[in-house]
Amino acid sequence: MTEVTSDVSRGQFIRNAAKGSVVLVGAGGVLATMDGVAFAKGTTKSDITILQTGYIAETLAVTIYEAIVKTYYAKFKLGNKDYFTHALANEKAHRAAWKTALGSRHTPKGFKLTVPAKYVSSRHALLKTGVTLEEAFVSTYLGAVEKFSSVDLKEAAAGVAANEATHYSFLDAAYGGHAVLPAFGPKPISAAKAASTLASLGFLRS
Repeated sequence: MTEVTSDVSRGQFIRNAAKGSVVLVGAGGVLATMDGVAFAKGTTKSDITILQTGYIAETLAVTIYEAIVKTYYAKFKLGNKDYFTHALANEKAHRAAWKTALGSRHTPKGFKLTVPAKYVSSRHALLKTGVTLEEAFVSTYLGAVEKFSSVDLKEAAAGVAANEATHYSFLDAAYGGHAVLPAFGPKPISAAKAASTLASLGFLRS
């Protein structure tokens, strides 16, 4: 799998994430647009931290979906390549938006992401990994609805949660599940919880 490096250590990531929920949407003090949603200037330090952790999470998502499209789709005979291609495009769009919103000054550098071999060792393992991560993304977006400082960011976080829920549904069905989340969605989780879990599972290295 691809390793991405930058100068934010695992400890820094976890400490920064504790300041607010991890979310994959927002604007770090600059005007940015995504799917018609405009993000105003004046975001807080906490918003910027959320955006930075979101950028890291999106980089992980892009890494995994790229590997599926290039290698694991054929290797594991996954079916419906159209889904994986469009899901990858979604994650790339999220990451690009966060990078634009953060600007070069605030975009994270120095972090290291990896996907341990056990998570992609078989079709079953790969799909389980996808289900786990996509549900976690929905949970962190829901947490961000509460934590973001502006209505625009809150609405955008809710919208991206809905997008990630569609990814969850496809993967869960392929995995053999029911393809639906709980009636009122998964429980929102804090940034500290999301970041520490990402590290403990081996995706984020110091």
